[in-house]
Amino acid sequence: MESTPLNRWQTLTSDGNVRWLKYSWGPGTANTLAVRLQDGTWLVVAPSADSPSSVLEDISKDGNVSALVAPNAYHYLGQRAWRLRFPGATSYAPAGALPRLSRKSPDVPYRPASDLIETIQPRVTFLVPEGMKSPDMLIRVSVAGATVWWMGDLFTNSAVGDQNWLLRLIAPLAGSGLGYRRNSRPGLVYVRNPRAWLHSISNALDAEPPSIVVPAHGNPVMEDTARRTRYLLK
Repeated sequence: MESTPLNRWQTLTSDGNVRWLKYSWGPGTANTLAVRLQDGTWLVVAPSADSPSSVLEDISKDGNVSALVAPNAYHYLGQRAWRLRFPGATSYAPAGALPRLSRKSPDVPYRPASDLIETIQPRVTFLVPEGMKSPDMLIRVSVAGATVWWMGDLFTNSAVGDQNWLLRLIAPLAGSGLGYRRNSRPGLVYVRNPRAWLHSISNALDAEPPSIVVPAHGNPVMEDTARRTRYLLK
């Protein structure tokens, strides 16, 4: 698997309206997803932390940022810096993540992600799968003939360069590892009822099969994506 440069936007769709960014968060790498909405502004999922100013400036060249989405209660570290650069942006998160976010980032006012739904459909939809004890929101984007799914922390496609030696050592303890895979022990953080969780995700992906999957960690999956993802849900 080829390595992807850090802190450089990559285009995912032919029209340039969906982009992703890989950045370092210390022991490993993480991803940010940017979607241009129909009004020309950007919705940014899991805004990057400690990125150089060029990352924010490069996206601003093609439109203002109007929405900053924390997809769960843990991917919030970039919210403050992005809000400083884009003071008109509103921060959103799934309702179940708001209590922890209010403790961990008390200076960031979050609104429930449900407040955003009416203004972004049908291009973007949110899904909090059933059976979760702490939400990790899936996000579907449909543009330019592509169906892009943000799959969050519970699916990864990491290469050796995405994790330091310690993270590679402990990843199997969480049911994770290298390559495209599903976290086999999701209950450690996010899932209360694995059967309900898998059923909910399977139904959503069957209804809108992914042509591209963007996990929170590792490279996007862009080849034979629907089949490979269904295999992980068995």
